[in-house]
Amino acid sequence: MKRLLLLATGGTIAGCSDDCATLNDYTAGVLGGDALMAAVPQLQDLVTISVQQVANVDSADLLFAHWRALVGRIRDAFAADPDLAGVVITHGTNTLEETAWLLQLLIDDPRPVVLVGAMRPATALSADGPLNLLQAVQVALSSEARGHGVLVVMDGQIHGAQRVTKVATQGVGAFASPGSGPLGWVDDFGVHLPTAHGSRQVPFAGLALPEQWPQVPIVYGCVEPEPLILTACLNAGVGGLVFTGTGAGQLSAAERSALQAWPGERPLMLQANRCGSGPVHKNPHDQRLGLLPAGSLNPQKARVLLLLALLAGWNSDQLIALITASL
Repeated sequence: MKRLLLLATGGTIAGCSDDCATLNDYTAGVLGGDALMAAVPQLQDLVTISVQQVANVDSADLLFAHWRALVGRIRDAFAADPDLAGVVITHGTNTLEETAWLLQLLIDDPRPVVLVGAMRPATALSADGPLNLLQAVQVALSSEARGHGVLVVMDGQIHGAQRVTKVATQGVGAFASPGSGPLGWVDDFGVHLPTAHGSRQVPFAGLALPEQWPQVPIVYGCVEPEPLILTACLNAGVGGLVFTGTGAGQLSAAERSALQAWPGERPLMLQANRCGSGPVHKNPHDQRLGLLPAGSLNPQKARVLLLLALLAGWNSDQLIALITASL
């Protein structure tokens, strides 16, 4: 029988409420990974699963230390066991897409790493967690999933880490991949994915993650933005900045003036947009201010990329080369 590693981090999939009819008022991260497994007895007929509890938190409370632990355990597990079929991670949905993208940039192995969560707590009527977990395991075991990198399985859909995002606060179909759609799906007849061709780029495959990470805030564009926020970030000496510009990433005149007036060295900066889909392209006027386009990445994923680039000691030329080539 094949073997999988399950890394549990908490979230709604492990959440509990005193009332089975309550979908919104619950405590996330109550049940451990073993309890999640016990709720899906069908898994015993599919695979031997080793469970490790990395955290048990609401994913809004996830820390860089949790990311560091996840990356270390996945790398160690793949290195130690060449017959391990893959890894499944149970995760809260609020920041699931960020963890998936982080792992996509760091884990260099063709074996599947599959993240899964739930929109309803484990105690709810018609809880979606057990079926999501079963389908995530089915995907992780499938030969079709090899080579696709990090995947997210929710509501029967299989999404790639780069595009997937949470698009709704409620409902089991809260995840989508704007601009591309899901990579495939899983149902009673199996896992449906196209064959992955060639090797994928893993730009930070050899990066060792430290305990201390740089500060990278996200500044959000809006009508008459307060430039004091930007100035405060620069005065604080942040390692990087992500601008969530209006439209195709546009900054206001006040924000541009604040950048132009800054007397010190500007941090490494990425320019995303608040629209929910669509790319931010190169703009020579923005690049003169030190702003690099984030391509199709949403602001939170642009921040993940910028964090890793800073940890790796990358400069703006290296970062723009990666974005131009693949994002």
